[in-house]
Amino acid sequence: MSIVQVVFQVLKGTRRFIIEKGRRWSVIEHLLLDAVSRGPATAADLAIASHLPRRVIVEAFIRLMRAGWVEVVVTTKGSVFQITASGAARVDQEQLPAATVTEPRWRSFAIEPITGSVFRGRELDLVHKNRLPGGTLELPVVHINNAPGYSVGDLSEVFGAIEGEDELIVGVDRGVEKLAERYAVVTVRDGVIEGLPGRASPLLRLLIGKAAEAAKKDTGRNETKAAIDGPTVLASASPQDVEAPQMRDAVFDASDVVIDGEEHASAFERMVTGATDRLIIHSTFLSEPRVLAVLPLLIKAAERGARVDILCGQDDVGTGTRSSQVVAAKLQAQVAAAGWDASIRIHPFSTNSHAKIVVADTAKGGWNALIGSCNWLASDFASFEASMRLRDPFLVGSLLRKLGGLAQGRPGVWNDLAVELSVLGRRVMERLPVGGRKVPMRLIYGSEHARLVLEARDTARERLFVLSHRIGLAAHPVALLPALAAVEANGIAASFYYGRTTGPLSGAAGADLIREYANKGLNIKPIQRPRLHAKVLGWDRNALAISSLNWLSADPSEAAPHREIGVLVDAPNIAENFLTRFESARTA
Repeated sequence: MSIVQVVFQVLKGTRRFIIEKGRRWSVIEHLLLDAVSRGPATAADLAIASHLPRRVIVEAFIRLMRAGWVEVVVTTKGSVFQITASGAARVDQEQLPAATVTEPRWRSFAIEPITGSVFRGRELDLVHKNRLPGGTLELPVVHINNAPGYSVGDLSEVFGAIEGEDELIVGVDRGVEKLAERYAVVTVRDGVIEGLPGRASPLLRLLIGKAAEAAKKDTGRNETKAAIDGPTVLASASPQDVEAPQMRDAVFDASDVVIDGEEHASAFERMVTGATDRLIIHSTFLSEPRVLAVLPLLIKAAERGARVDILCGQDDVGTGTRSSQVVAAKLQAQVAAAGWDASIRIHPFSTNSHAKIVVADTAKGGWNALIGSCNWLASDFASFEASMRLRDPFLVGSLLRKLGGLAQGRPGVWNDLAVELSVLGRRVMERLPVGGRKVPMRLIYGSEHARLVLEARDTARERLFVLSHRIGLAAHPVALLPALAAVEANGIAASFYYGRTTGPLSGAAGADLIREYANKGLNIKPIQRPRLHAKVLGWDRNALAISSLNWLSADPSEAAPHREIGVLVDAPNIAENFLTRFESARTA
């Protein structure tokens, strides 16, 4: 029998959560209520139309009848479900009203930093570092490394893990306590992991299994000093261990691709002027002229009842100054002087994110988001930019959740905005899908960008292209070498466009780089006109990724999963049409 103990660090905390308790209506129940609002129907008819089991239909209508929103009437066709006057008054609401009670509850939790798995307080065997087990020849102990600089990227993951049945966390009392470092100890007995809850991620299970196998190999080679004198430290997750995120069908129109400065200026103004309840702007930089120009629009949004939150990510690369924070302070002072500081909040801290995002709810279009390359509160809208408009509630809600993670203070100290955006994001994700043409999409975070380049390398059959504001030394491993492999394997065309060099890659070095890769089949072009600021990866005709990442100068880090955020869209001719627009701008 083989037994190995595996140890990994967690961050343990206790908070007072505000919890709504009570059964909520599902999307299926809402859709069924909508179906009978259009005319009475039998369970059999609805089962056929919805492709759901008849049992599910009947159970849903039992609940709807208990609420008094549906009744059964007998007709010549037999018994049919028919909406009542009370149901008709509620069917058009975005969410059906649930009978819930709100109460505060203390809950404990533990966050595993490598994969982000979250556990309830007593699901793991946790010990202080001074009480860690020592290894022996018969029972080796092995440790798994932590991800450096980890912070909770999505509070919703914590909420979801600790919620009980029919519970929904809607708030958290502010606390100043730091999360405590503790260690979880699990046992791997003949390859079977004991002491790990079912909610653990597949990646964590994989890492624990690898750690146990490595410990057994060391013992087999008589390398037992680590097992006796102290635990062995293993490397953390590698990109190959991470499963590719799943695409989801989301509403899309060709006009959702926003290109060049003029379209960005118009799209931003429409978002601000259309916001009815919330407007969240995340701009990497803030410039005083741009902020002063947009301030009247923000005040008008507040006059309509919208709450506005402005976040900035960082300052100009390499300057070491805090100009964006200075502008934020000036803007907040002007807002306060105008008497709108309760509705317009300019947050003075940096999120340390390069993402560029606008999210708003509109009276006509529901929740919308803009995501891409444009620094909304610093741009003069004279550059060639690329952004994507998102209208799918699930994707927009997911972005709100990530913004909630970016809005945190110190790790484990959750400010009001972080909790607010996390709760709001979950609510938006639960909204009914928007009607219209749908295509596969997915959001891209941090190091997923590098894995996406590898996906393009493996699947491209005609061409691959990249637009990047900057080119630097990171271009070699992140984009150029994978593209070169695709050129050699499949004979595709590979083109790379950049606006300027950065870092040690000077103008002369950039010219050398172009010559080196040109001899190998890669086309690398500096672009002076139009002024290039878009960050785009595309391949073949139908795959286009629009992001905040400079694909040719930045190497996305595993330790900063939300520093860069983008979106991948698989739609007929989307890449082809984008290239046509870009070539047109180049020759204009």
